[in-house]
Amino acid sequence: MTPEQFLLFADPFPEPMALLSGNGLILSVNRATEERLGISPRELRGRKLTDVVVEPSDEVAHYLRSCSRSRQMVLGSLALVAKDGNAIACRTEGTLVRTRTDDSEAVLLMRLTPKESAVGQFVALNQRIEELGKEIQRRKHAEEVAREQEERLRVTLQCIGDAVIVTDPEGRVTSLNSVAESLTGWRHDDAVNHALEEVFSIVNESTRTTVENPAVRALREGVIVGLANHTVLIARDGTERAIDDSAAPIRDGHGNVVGAVLVFRDITNRKLAEEESRRSEDRFRQLADAMPQIVWTARPDGYIDYSNRRWFEFTGSTERIGNDEWAKIVHPADLPPASLRWAESIRSGAAFEMELRLMDRNTRGYRWHLIRTVPVRNETGDIAHWYGTSTDIHQQKRSGDAARFLAHASASLAALVDEESTLQKVAGLAVPFFADWATIDLAEGDGTLRRVAVAHVDPSKVELAREMHRRFPPDPTTTHGVWNILRTGKSELVSEITDALLVESVKDAELLGIMRELGLKSYMGVPLRVRGKTLGVITFIAAESGVLYDASDLAVAEDLAHRAAIAMENTELYRELRETDRRKDEFLATLAHELRNPLAPIRNGLQIMRLAGNNKESVERTHGIMERQLGQMVRLVDDLLDLSRISRGKIELRKERIELASVVSSALETCDPAIKQQGHELTLKLPEEPVYIDGDRTRLAQSLCNLLGNAVKYSDKGGHIWLTVERQGGEAVVSVKDAGVGIAAPMLPRVFDMFTQVDRTLEKSQGGLGIGLAIVKRLVEMHDGRIEARSEGQGKGSEFVIRLPLAPLSVRKRPVESEAMPVGGAACRRILVVDDNVDAASSLAVMLDIMGHEVRTAHDGESGIELAAAFRPDLILMDIGMPRLNGYDACRRIREQPWGRNIEVVALTGWGQADDRRKSQEAGFDRHMVKPVDIDLLTKLLATFPNR
Repeated sequence: MTPEQFLLFADPFPEPMALLSGNGLILSVNRATEERLGISPRELRGRKLTDVVVEPSDEVAHYLRSCSRSRQMVLGSLALVAKDGNAIACRTEGTLVRTRTDDSEAVLLMRLTPKESAVGQFVALNQRIEELGKEIQRRKHAEEVAREQEERLRVTLQCIGDAVIVTDPEGRVTSLNSVAESLTGWRHDDAVNHALEEVFSIVNESTRTTVENPAVRALREGVIVGLANHTVLIARDGTERAIDDSAAPIRDGHGNVVGAVLVFRDITNRKLAEEESRRSEDRFRQLADAMPQIVWTARPDGYIDYSNRRWFEFTGSTERIGNDEWAKIVHPADLPPASLRWAESIRSGAAFEMELRLMDRNTRGYRWHLIRTVPVRNETGDIAHWYGTSTDIHQQKRSGDAARFLAHASASLAALVDEESTLQKVAGLAVPFFADWATIDLAEGDGTLRRVAVAHVDPSKVELAREMHRRFPPDPTTTHGVWNILRTGKSELVSEITDALLVESVKDAELLGIMRELGLKSYMGVPLRVRGKTLGVITFIAAESGVLYDASDLAVAEDLAHRAAIAMENTELYRELRETDRRKDEFLATLAHELRNPLAPIRNGLQIMRLAGNNKESVERTHGIMERQLGQMVRLVDDLLDLSRISRGKIELRKERIELASVVSSALETCDPAIKQQGHELTLKLPEEPVYIDGDRTRLAQSLCNLLGNAVKYSDKGGHIWLTVERQGGEAVVSVKDAGVGIAAPMLPRVFDMFTQVDRTLEKSQGGLGIGLAIVKRLVEMHDGRIEARSEGQGKGSEFVIRLPLAPLSVRKRPVESEAMPVGGAACRRILVVDDNVDAASSLAVMLDIMGHEVRTAHDGESGIELAAAFRPDLILMDIGMPRLNGYDACRRIREQPWGRNIEVVALTGWGQADDRRKSQEAGFDRHMVKPVDIDLLTKLLATFPNR
């Protein structure tokens, strides 16, 4: 067929047609191509089919090869590109017109039908065929004119993709095209003049009964018979094919029916596709039913037409389709915004996504779900269906919200500084996020409960809860609830409060009625533990929200209680810190006061000595006063140093086997002057048998002296003091008792705290820094002992009892007294004093000179070394902290010299810590003495150090 022949028969047809070579070159297209597709024939002629369609080249080539191998119509689908760039989806029907030879390519005929009007075109074709039938009748009267038209009709019928059979008025076959030949198995010449029922035998695909031929009805009634369904064509060889068929009457110029045109097509592939679609739908539903999510589909207008099995399990609904059931399960607060967003999605075609609360019929509580609905579009881009899923995210939602809630709770609680506001804040934070009700009860010292916090969004219900607690307090004997949690320290969880549970738990009829009316749904009670002790209970109750608590909620509740406990502990620590800070300020004020007290008489004494001249009596009396006040200052400084060393664990006990009576004797020797000065009567009671302990004699005497000193200070003049030592079991017990001012009960637990004094009022103040008892307590504990304070109240005296472990019986023996150091006069020594404090160096030099020694002084490390090299002293007393060169480095330099290796070098410094002593020893010092120097100790040193 040439392009000219093609246009001769194809231009009258309304369907777009194209003539192509086997390799896809477009040879010609008819006018309908531009009319129906908007593509000019000039734009298509001579172009490759692959250049004007959107499909890949390999798909187009495969389709053309299929058409080249068969004279039957081959169905396909192509999308042509129009002038405006849009793709026009078409259904194609291609057939072989001329086979390929050695000299020429195969020629193909292709019909293009826009998909949106395929069915309409099929009907239009039937109408066109009817018109052609009329034309045939008209041209019978003019055969010479009609011959050409008949040829056109024959060629057209041969070229179109549908099977066509034409009959005469009696229903006998007059012609059929090649497609009809292929489908029926009848050749044209064999079929002509046979009854149509013989050539075109059809049955119902389900019942297998014979179906009335549509052409018969068209002949009988003169009407167009539309497409039939479920029809099977049985070919001459018995082959069966599913078909669509229709028929139209052929009328002459007078309107008389002169025949019929039967048009039908093989829809086996379409049937297979429909069957595959049904199987796919079944697979989808099986998959949807197996999924844990709720799955549904909806029509383009949003009407739900399918829901999976999970929908019925979750909702308990019996309705398979429809939208009304959703309104019943969505939380009332979420329904309005969800409806608006779903309506907007339907309008715009955008996907829908939202978190909603849905009612679970099994628990009658709401659970959070993530709703996602996406549109599925057809080949034209229109929404064909909606697919939706509902995923339970309740646990994730609650976990995330709980984490944010707990973080917010921690931040809020961190700012609180008192217990009551802390607990009220905890209850307030829990409502309404975590509970509808929250209460906190604390156990009182008298065995009662105190409700310290109640929270509910409705203030009237807060008062109701307090009133119920007053009228119906919890029963301490029950095995559940607040009292049981206080006893066991364990949490309680009741996921669902049933009426039967209420009846069993609540015995009072009025209270039962109130609780029923409140509609309580779920309950949790968690202990409020602070420092290992259960102080109270936090109760969480769900009611209006319908929440049913589970183990994850209990974990959040316990976490909140733990944070509340930390907050309570922090408020207590804050209170203690403020109290410690207050006592520290008082201590600093007291320290200043106590240091100024001895400084005043010392300063006055200096003035007296300057003015007294040769008045020996005044000078000696003044000297005694100054010596006592200086001793007081030294004791204050020693106490501070002891406290620092003990607090940092730097003090070391020099333990030995000692008799406790010797410790008492040493303490009394120190305290006796003060006791006598105040006119106190001392009663001493010692056991008949010696009491041995392992301890540091000096530190124990210091502790006992401290207790005796307090008894002296806090007793009126002429008071009575008792000192008792006895053995009780495996312990030595030392008691110091007085009849003085006594200790108030609230103060008893605090008397051993740092910077604490029993009475700070000016008229009762007895001096001291408030650290003595703290030192005593720590020294006693370092000896594996314990100390206790007793008093019947203010004005009724005090008693301090020390308990120390006895030394093992098997090794108890009287200790060997250490050999006393000789205290006789010392030989004259050459002494160098090195100190940047000029007054200190000069006064010490004067004192040594009076004692008969030859003395030189230097005031920094460099000059000290130079003077030592020239003076060659027997003893160097050297300060540590000095300019130009410190004492450590100066001593090292001296030790490096041959003349300095045998000199006795003593550190004389205000630094007296263990670490300071270690450093001085490492630097080469022989001894370490702490300022101010004790004259007796210095005298012993001068008498005992070896001659070099």
